[in-house]
Amino acid sequence: MKTGSFKSLFLLSISLALYAAEDDAELELLKVQAKELSQRIEAYETKSNEKRTAALKDENREVRSDYIVDDTQGYSAPMNQKGVLELTSANTVLSVGGRIQLHSIYAWPEGSYFAGKIPLDDSGENGQLIMSARDSRLWVKTRTPTEYGPIRTLIEIDFLGTTATEINTNSHGLRLRHAYFEMAGFTVGQTNSAFNAFVTLDTITYAVNDTLVRQPLIRYSVNNRSFGYDLSLEQPETTLLDQNGTIITPKDDVAPDVIARLRYYPSWGETSVALMGRYITQDQATLSDGSRVAGRDAAFGWGVNMSGKIKLYGLDDIRFDAQYGVGLGRYVAYNAFAAGSIDADGNIELQPAYGGHIGYRHWWSTKFRSTLAFSYAATDNDITNVNPAARSSVNSDVYGSQLNLLWIPIPNGLVGLEYSKALRSVESGEEGNMDMLTLLVRYDF
Repeated sequence: MKTGSFKSLFLLSISLALYAAEDDAELELLKVQAKELSQRIEAYETKSNEKRTAALKDENREVRSDYIVDDTQGYSAPMNQKGVLELTSANTVLSVGGRIQLHSIYAWPEGSYFAGKIPLDDSGENGQLIMSARDSRLWVKTRTPTEYGPIRTLIEIDFLGTTATEINTNSHGLRLRHAYFEMAGFTVGQTNSAFNAFVTLDTITYAVNDTLVRQPLIRYSVNNRSFGYDLSLEQPETTLLDQNGTIITPKDDVAPDVIARLRYYPSWGETSVALMGRYITQDQATLSDGSRVAGRDAAFGWGVNMSGKIKLYGLDDIRFDAQYGVGLGRYVAYNAFAAGSIDADGNIELQPAYGGHIGYRHWWSTKFRSTLAFSYAATDNDITNVNPAARSSVNSDVYGSQLNLLWIPIPNGLVGLEYSKALRSVESGEEGNMDMLTLLVRYDF
C-alpha cells in the first residue's frame, strides 16, 4: 500500500475513534496518540522520498555502456538493470546478478582469434568444434551512503580459470574479473585499465588490436555532463623479447604505469583519448633458456589510445579505435607483441607498436542488428639478437575482419552469429590465416 493511501486510511480511522470517544480524558489521549502516529508517518514519507531521490541520482551517474563484448569501465550491468536482485538493509543496497552464456565455435584451421594465436599455414587441424559455457559470470555489488557520497563495491567472477577434462564433467575453475570499491571519485582495486578503449566494437569476438587490460589500480575520476577525466596509477608488468624469440616477464618493476584519460560526450556520439607513461626495467633477468643476464637496464615507454563512436541515422553508428606507442607491449593485441627486446648483456631496446579498428553497426529493427568491422595491429620488432630459427614465434602483424547478426529475442537475452577471418605474419616470413564461425546464446539475470 502506498504511504499516501495508508495515511488517508489512518486519518479516517482516527476521526472515527475521536467521534466515538466517551469522555474528555479518552478524547485527549486519542488526540495525543494521533499526533504521534501522524508525525511518524510524515517522518517515514520524508525518509522514503530521500531514498528515492538518492537512488535516482545514483542511477543517473552510472557509466553508460551498451557493449556486448565486455564491461569496458568495469561494470557488468548497471545497478538498475531489470532482473537484478536487490537486498536492502538500513544503509546498504546489495545487488546480485550475472549471466549464463554459451559459445559454440567452429574454426578452420583450429586456433584462436587472439592476435598472437592465429595458426600458421603449417599448423592446426582442418577444423574443430568447441562449445563452452566458461564465460558465464556472477557478480555482487553494494551501494552504501556516506558523508562523502555513496560507496560502491563490485566483485565479479567467471569460470575461465583452470580447465579440467571435457570427457565427463567439463569443470572449470573460478577466475577473478573485478574486485574494487568506488568513493568520492576514487576507484581502488582490480578492474579495467584506463588505457582501454572507452568505446568498443559491438562484436562477439574481440578486434585483433583490442586494448583490454584488467589489473589492480588506483584511479581518480571526475564526471560531468559533457566531459570526464581519469588519472590512474596501475600495476606495471614488463614484457621483453629475448634471443630465443620468447616474451619474458622479468618481474623487476619499480614504478606504476601512469595513465591520464579524457572522455567527451558530444551530441554526435562519444570519444576518449588516453595517454600512458611506463618505466620498463629489468634487474638481472632470467631468460627463457634459464640463463641470467649480468646487467641492469631501464627505459621509458609511452602510448596513446583514442576511441570513439559517431552516431548516424536512426540507431546506426560507426565505432573506431587507434593506438600508437613505444613500449606498449601487453596493452595492445593481448600481449602478441613485447614492449621491447633484451640482449645477452641485459640491454633493453623498446619497440613501437600500433593498431586500429573501425566498425559500422546497423539496426535492421529494434531486435536485430549487425556490425561489419576491420582491425589491424603490428609492431617493429628488433630481431637483431633473435636466433633465426626462433623468428617463427615472433609476431609481426595481424589483420582481422568480422561480420555478425545479433538478435534480442527477450529482454536481457541475446543470440548472435558471427563470421571472423584473420591473417597473422611472423618475422620468419611465414603467414597463417583462419576462419571462424561463432554462435552466442546469452541471458543476463
